[in-house]
Order: sequence, then C-alpha cells, then structure tokens
Amino acid sequence: MPATHTLEHEGPPVRRRGSRRRGLAASVLAGALLTAGALAGGASAAADVVPAGLPGAAGSGAGVTIAVDGASTGRTYDGVGAISGGGATSRLLLDYPREERAEILDHLFKPGYGASLEMLKVEIGGDTNTTDGSESSHEHVRGEVDCDAGYEWWLMREAVRRNPDITLGALAWGAPGWLGDGEYYSADTIDYFVDWLDCAAGHGLTIDNVGIRNEREYEAQWVKDYRTALDAAGYADVRIIASDEAARRGEWPIAVDMTNDPELFDAVDLLGNHYSRGPSSATAQALGKPLWISEGGPWSAEWGAGGSSASVPSLINHAYLEGRITGVNFWNLLTAYYDGLSISDAGLMRANTPWSGAYQVQSAVWAVAQTTQFAEPGWRHLDASSGYLDAADTAQGSFVTRKAPRGGDWSTVIETIGATAPRTVTLSVEGGLRARDLHVWQSTADDRLVRQPDLRRAADGTYTVTVPANAVVTVTTVNGNGKGTASGLGDAEGRHESAFPFPYENSLADGGPSGQTPYFSQMEGAYEERPCAGDRRGTCLTQVSPQPAISWAAWKKPTGILGDLNWSDYSVGVTAYVPTGGTAEVLGRVSNDAMQPVPNGYGLSLGADGTWSLGRGEPGGRTWLELGTGTLDGGASQGATADGAGAGWHDLELSFDQDVITATVDGAQVAEVTDTTWTSGMVGLSGDYAPVQFADLAVGPLRPVATIDDAPGTGTAAIGYEGDGWTHCSAGERHGDRCPAVPAEQLRDAVGGTVSASRDRGDVLTVAFDGTQATLTGVAGPRGGTAKVSIDGNEPVALSYADRGEVEWRTPVLVDGPHTLRFEVADGRSGGWVSVDRVDVAPGGGGTSSVDDQSEGTGQGRLDYHGDGWLSCPGCINRTGLYHSSVTSTTVAGDSVDFRFTGSSVDLYGLRASNQGLATVLVDGVEVGSADFYGRTRVGNQLIWSSPDLGSGEHVLTLVATGQGSGSASGTGINVDRLVVRR
Repeated sequence: MPATHTLEHEGPPVRRRGSRRRGLAASVLAGALLTAGALAGGASAAADVVPAGLPGAAGSGAGVTIAVDGASTGRTYDGVGAISGGGATSRLLLDYPREERAEILDHLFKPGYGASLEMLKVEIGGDTNTTDGSESSHEHVRGEVDCDAGYEWWLMREAVRRNPDITLGALAWGAPGWLGDGEYYSADTIDYFVDWLDCAAGHGLTIDNVGIRNEREYEAQWVKDYRTALDAAGYADVRIIASDEAARRGEWPIAVDMTNDPELFDAVDLLGNHYSRGPSSATAQALGKPLWISEGGPWSAEWGAGGSSASVPSLINHAYLEGRITGVNFWNLLTAYYDGLSISDAGLMRANTPWSGAYQVQSAVWAVAQTTQFAEPGWRHLDASSGYLDAADTAQGSFVTRKAPRGGDWSTVIETIGATAPRTVTLSVEGGLRARDLHVWQSTADDRLVRQPDLRRAADGTYTVTVPANAVVTVTTVNGNGKGTASGLGDAEGRHESAFPFPYENSLADGGPSGQTPYFSQMEGAYEERPCAGDRRGTCLTQVSPQPAISWAAWKKPTGILGDLNWSDYSVGVTAYVPTGGTAEVLGRVSNDAMQPVPNGYGLSLGADGTWSLGRGEPGGRTWLELGTGTLDGGASQGATADGAGAGWHDLELSFDQDVITATVDGAQVAEVTDTTWTSGMVGLSGDYAPVQFADLAVGPLRPVATIDDAPGTGTAAIGYEGDGWTHCSAGERHGDRCPAVPAEQLRDAVGGTVSASRDRGDVLTVAFDGTQATLTGVAGPRGGTAKVSIDGNEPVALSYADRGEVEWRTPVLVDGPHTLRFEVADGRSGGWVSVDRVDVAPGGGGTSSVDDQSEGTGQGRLDYHGDGWLSCPGCINRTGLYHSSVTSTTVAGDSVDFRFTGSSVDLYGLRASNQGLATVLVDGVEVGSADFYGRTRVGNQLIWSSPDLGSGEHVLTLVATGQGSGSASGTGINVDRLVVRR
C-alpha cells in the first residue's frame, strides 16, 4: 500500500519519481483552497462519521463473490465531473491551436471517448485571484453587464456541444467590490447572480445548479432570499447547492441548519461538501437530498494518486460506499495554468503549452472513464451489490454496481488501488438484470481503458474475473465505449513539447479567444482589450476592474503574468499608459505561489505624478521592498495630462544580468541595483485599479541571438551531418526531384536561402553551441515525415513535418555553457522528408545558472532520480520560500539522484526542516562528504552544500539518502530544491 508523505505541511499531491518515469505515491487531501481551520476539521471527520453500512464481498482471501441483484435498492447516480475555476485553471486552453483544442475537449467531454464527464462546474468570475489566477467578472461595475467577459461561457458551450445532457453548475469564490459596498451576502450579490444566469441563458446554456460561495461560511437567511429571487426571475428549475465547505468535526454544517429550519430545507436542493473522502454525516443522509462531493480529488492526474481511499477510482467508489454520495466533482478539470503556480498538475489532464500544441492525456482521464463510460446519470446504485473486497481491510479494494432505469443494463466498477495481490472476483446476476456475455474494461498503471476478453457464463450461472493489484476493472453489459485516438504528445501527428517562445514580442492589441491577450494569465483584477487612450490607435490591454474585489486569496494589485519560470538574464519592456491618478508597472523574474498577495520578483512602476519606483517582493510573499525611487524630469509624454510627467504613454523596461537589475523609463536609465533575492522567473504587467493600459510587450536576451545556418561548408564546425540521405537545397539552383521536401517559395525565405533535408531513417544532424537556449526551425512540405530532436542526451521529442509551413522546436532554458542538439530522421509518412533551416541560439553571460528540482532527465543539466521513495511537490502552497514553489524529497535509505553538468562548481539548495537528515555526496563517482538538511525552522531555498572548484568540464553530482539524521534531527529525509552551476 503506498505510503502517505508530504514534506510541505500544506502541499499538494506528491509524486514519486523513478529513474526514468514518474509515478505517484500519495497525496495530501485538503481542499484546493481550504483554510487551516477547514483542514483541521476535515482531518478529524473520519472519527465522527456514521458509516453507510454497505456490505463487503462474500468470501475471504484472494477470492470474493459479488451478487449483482437488480432488486436491490439504492440512491440515484448523479454523475462524475470536474471544476473549471478556483481559479483560472482552464486559462491557457483558449490559446491552443483549433485542432488540438478540439482534441482536448473531446477527451474531457465527448461520450465514449475519454473522461466522458457528466458534470461541469465553472467559476463565476469575480476579478480576484482564487488559487491560480483571477477570472473576469460579467459585471465589473454596477449596471454594466458584459455577457461575453471571460471564457467559461465558451467552455460550457463546447461541453454541451459534445454532451447535450451534461449537468452544468456554477459557484463564486470572490466577487467585484461594488457588491453590497464590499459585503458579499447582500441583495446586490443576488441580483448579480441572476444577471449571470441571464447571460448563461443568452448563450443557450441551461444551468442546473448554483452554489453560495466557495469555502466560506454561509448566511442562512441570504440563502433563502436567493431561492426566492431565483424563483421570481424564472429560474425555479435552477437548484441551489450548499454549502461548499469542508466537514467540521465530521458534520456537514448546513445539514444541521436544514434539519432545524424548514424554509432553508426547501431552499437547498443539493448538499455539497469538499474533500470529505467519502464519509457523510447521519444528519446529511437523513435529509433525503442528493449528497455530492462538490469539490474533491487527489490534486494529481498520476495513476494511484491519493492511495487506496482518495485516488480517482477509489474516491468515486468510496464516496458512495461510505457516504451515499452520488455526485463527485474533481478539482480541477485541466492543468491549463502555468507551472509554478499553486498546486501544479492538479487537473485530470495537462494542457499548458499552447505555443507548442502539446498536451498529455493522463491516467486520471481513464480512471474516471471506468465509471462514466459505463453508467449514466439517472442509473441507480445497487446497495446490496456494492461494498469492499475485504470488509476488514478496505484498502484492498472496493466495488460499486449501478443499473439502468430500464432495459436491464448494469455495470460494476472494481478498484484495487491499495491491493498488494490480484483478486479473483465471481459475479452472480439476478433480479431481472441482463445475464449474457459480459464486457470487461481494465486500467492499470501501465495500460489504460483496455478491452479484455468477454466473460462467459459458467455452468453454475456465474462469471469470474481476475482483477490485478493497483487496477480498475469495469464489468458491464454496455456496448460502444472505448478510448479516443488523439494523444497530443509525441505521436505520429507530432505535437511536441516546446518551451515558451524566446525572444517574445506581443503588440497586446489582440485579445485572442480569451479576450485577454494570448498566453497572458491575470492573477488579480481583470485585463481586457479596450480602445487605446491618448493619441494611440487600435486596442490595448487594459485593467478594467475599478476597485479591489471581495477577495478569496487576493493579490495586492491587479497583475497578469506570462513566460517561462526559468528565464534568468533578460530584458522586458512595455509601453504603458498611466491615467490620471494611476500607476503602471512592469515585472520580471516572477516565480511565486499564486496564493501569496505579493509576487516574488522585481518591478518598475511609474505613477501619474512622475514618481518611479524599483522594488522587489520579500520572501514569503507578504511585503514589497523598495530598492530605489525618484521622479521624472517633467518632460511631456504622449497623452500626458496635468497630473505630471508620469501621466500618458511611457516606455518601461527592466533588465536582469546575474545580480544586477537595471530600470529604464523612456530610454533613460533611472536605477541600477545589485540584488540576489530572485534569480529567474516570468514577466508580468501590473498597476492599480485605474484603467492602466499596455502595448508592445517585448522580452529578449541581453546579447544578440546567434544564428547557425544549416548550410555545410560555411566555415563553422558547429553543425554536422551523419548519413547518406541528406540533401542540401539552395534558392536559385535547379534541383529537379532532389528537394521535393521544400517548396520553392519557402526555400527563398530560408536563412541564407538554404535548407537541408533527408528522408532516410537514422540520418542525424548535430549542432554544437554555447548559450542558454536554442530554437530549431525547419520547413514542412507536402511529403513531410517525422524527426526526433533532443538536447544534451535527454529524452527526444517527436517533431512532425506533416503540414505545410514552418516547423519549430525550442529547448528548455539551459545551464549557461556548451550544448549539443541532436536531430534524427524517424519514421515518416512513406519515407517522408524532414528538414532544418537554422538554429537560433540565445547567448549566455558566463555566469551562474539555477536548475529547479522539477527539471528531470537523464542527460546534461537535468536531475535523474533513482529509487521508489522520491516524492515531488510541484506548485506547493508555498509558505516556506521554496524555489519556484516546488521540492523533491525522499526518506528511503539508498535513494539517489544524479545531476550531470558542465561547469567548474555546483551548489545544492534545499529545504531545511526538523524532520530532515543526511545525504552522502559524491562528485564524479567519488565520495566527498555529506549534506545535512536539518534545520530547526522549516525554510526552503537554503544553501545545503557547496563543491570546491572542480575545474571546468563535465561532472556528475550524486546525492544518496543515508536513512540517518544528524545529531539534532528528528527525521531522515533529504531533498532537492535547486542546483546552482558556475561556469
């Protein structure tokens, strides 16, 4: 049975890492956004609940018998779904290419294809951060309703288009500050929600249920007034679900009030609880209303995340077995938010690199499908045919049976996530249910939703199936289900992971599908396209929320971010309009947990009175430190007003060169400081609650990009060819059939007018370069194939040349130094062609480079984890100052990690804590000492160990867990937060 372990007290699910493959050991189940008090209540819930009293299976040992009896009673199945919001978790989906976006949506919502979700719950945007960003409100100011604001309308329409029967729900986390003069439970808020429902109706959407507020105490009278208002507005069919809180001391809070208040009982149609793991109270069950886990899940899409009680399939089963819970909504729908934000990788699948088009259909999709593809809302649970494989040890597995309301179809879902051995299950069928050859579908850690041979009825009328350990098996009479074919990552279609574009430029004049500018994710406030102010034509990105919100987890200022967490030395510039009384700000090296009110990173701000300020966030994300301030000289700017030199349009720029930060306003340097607090991160735009505008964002290296042309014989040894199939095409030459891979017009546009192409499998091109990142560009023609491309010996990705146009792949940000890019011709379409035009290199500065613990791989510049004990906490709720909000740890003696690098020395940074111990340190295979992670105070990003000067060259740093603590340590854990390499 997987062990539960968390290094960060309030972290998300943790993932075990192997030498080449990530697997999940356990997760911390505490609601995506619960307060410390709620967490404490949830932790004690299990001791006080009243069990549902459902049976275990007959028999003992490895063999069990399930009597599938259609005459059994049970509650109606309402469905399994997921939540988009809480917050901005679906943001980057909007920016995917149309084809890939449709494939992602199919995997989530299309019946019989992927997760086949039966419910979708969306956030009612409130212009405030609600975990991973803010979603735009439909009513930023009183009386100005915009039914096109935000993207949840679009998402619901797409879900309904694929599944017209999907159940739609909505809930607010925060709300605009004008409501009730800052009071959430007000008449204004009721009118505001009715306006939202009017917008939904205008989009052709039928909303089934609406909540009160996410994870905040309710006011019973307000709930009753809300019901009255909904009825009066024509929404009598819209059900109220309450109260979207965690259990307190085992009780669902609103259930007690509903028991004692008949009017409240009538107002609330559904009871929704968060992160209960299944148990519900006797009070809640006695009400006779549907009980849902309105937000739950293991916060990970990895197989087995959450263990035997809280993994995706276990939770669905246990919810009914232990609590008569008939609906489950997982948080969250999709990891379509930036890495490094709170609780990374918590979605059912991953799609957060729209610039590459890549996505990952993760195991949670198929774990959900084992239920949703074989039952529909309206089916009935069969209590007598549901239970545990071993009543004395519920970790060994569970089973839940549901039957159709008519026709005799039924399905039994059997999970063994915590089992240590296979289980033989015998099923007998009675009570008017169909008893014919039974279909079997199975998911394991290695294979997902695989059709197994049908079960034949034995002479005694029973059926027998063997369920592997750590698996889910569905036995069913239902036909026509299966697994979608689009895979999204490295398949024959060639969708490939690629880093964020660098250099990057955006006019900020096109909102794109989201209305917020592609790749731009607002953290607080609301940024939308509006006509530019002053004399500037067109549209500009504008902050449109005029006051602080009724917050849930607000940042102190309206802010949006984009880019790559690993950007280190670069410049970021933007043209900003500072309105009367307003302030505009550009941010760099932003790298923090979104639950903190102040960003980690640096910012240059300019106020309308001409005052500029250069500052940074303090570790911990609570306060901002001013590093320098001054005033402009009073010169007029475009669109200036009487406020002073700062009003109107200005150019703001920050540059980062190791520990030197330079600030520039309108081309003139105003400050230069030395500060080592933040070493890398994304860029951002910020300001206050005035209508600040932005245009012409540019992010780039400090030194010119170097271009390596493909043409051989150009005097450079940087590029080399292996294999006999390479053809070197050049513009102006007649090639006949030698260059069919490259259309003439594309060849003319190529750098130097040359492109090199091959269709011989195994042909290789290598490019040696010195820098921090490289972008390979090729040309796709009518007969395109597939290539494999890799950097420094790390795992290759597939690159498709199937479509006409430019093909591009970008390495991750690399350790500053020498690197080798490898391009190999792979299987193509009937020997299809692949090509290379050039490789653009972002040069380094010869300084230090940081490598995050999440940078996993087997080649240079990556961490190679060995052993079963490694657990990762990506996007930790970071109150201990972790680098990029993540850490990877183990408590298992003998577990190790290798870090291969080119440089002269290396420093290890980690999390110090009282439960941490000792690691043996080896350099180039030779033991050189030990690393002590003990600390009385829990704090991340701390220097643990430094190497001496090793001499410039290739080296390997190895850490081995000793299973021992230092003299004062209470534990034996070791961890990696980041590594710092010097050239």
